[in-house]
Amino acid sequence: MFPLNFNKKRAEYYLRCLDEGKPIEPEQTAWTVNEMVGLAGACFFGLLSHGPLLRKAAADMQGKKLEPSEATEHQEADDELVFNDLHAVIEFVGHLTMLVHDQEYDNNYEELVRCGVTQEGQVKKKVVPIEGYKSV
Repeated sequence: MFPLNFNKKRAEYYLRCLDEGKPIEPEQTAWTVNEMVGLAGACFFGLLSHGPLLRKAAADMQGKKLEPSEATEHQEADDELVFNDLHAVIEFVGHLTMLVHDQEYDNNYEELVRCGVTQEGQVKKKVVPIEGYKSV
């Protein structure tokens, strides 16, 4: 289980910086694990809030034209797929970034990689409240 300390003011800062295209600085001199998780969560929310754009990008990548009626017709099911695929693509980008860090990337990949990433099914998640919850 991963321990989390969520800070509302930091989340507001991340969202404001992302929205305004401003640099995001760590609260202290170096990034803490908790701050990196908070920033990743804010970025994940930013991606989720662009669901229609993500569906269009996926259709474009597959060479399909997304009709306006299709954008909303299956939106709930599509949103779940987008949610799952975002988890998968973030994990894959993390893997590629680790390979860059470990200087193993060039053994398997060109400088620019284009691919489709999907996750079928959903990973079961569990949250165990410790403090700061008003109701569970």
